Amino acid sequence: MFTFTIRLTSISAEKLAEIIPQKIQFQINLTIPSSQPYRRGQSLVVPFVYSLSTIPPTVQITLKGEAYVTSNDQKKLASLEKDIREKRMPPMIFQAVFQHLMAEVIILSRSLGVPPPIPIPQPPQPGKHEKSGQTYNIIQ
Repeated sequence: MFTFTIRLTSISAEKLAEIIPQKIQFQINLTIPSSQPYRRGQSLVVPFVYSLSTIPPTVQITLKGEAYVTSNDQKKLASLEKDIREKRMPPMIFQAVFQHLMAEVIILSRSLGVPPPIPIPQPPQPGKHEKSGQTYNIIQ
């Protein structure tokens, strides 16, 4: 069993335009590891860099940090480190880092007054909707 701790070392967020266009395309890049992982005590430290930009240029956010992966089983931790060094990123680390960063980016987006980089769910309309000849009942 692994325990994950995500720590940010650098936060950069900038609003590039005063008028926010109706349609924004988000470009997200997560580089993990951004440099070689290393050991610190009982933890494996995996550096990362997250960057978000938009088209048209509206906002730019960059987050840098480290994911600390801790385990009581040093063999599993060594195996994990080997996988990362051989460019086989375990999905559990990627997911833990990405989910944490998305929460941070949503808060930063709100602070800057720009839409978050996630689609806003539209509430379903009551009643029946036709699609491809089939009827779907929407329950609220």
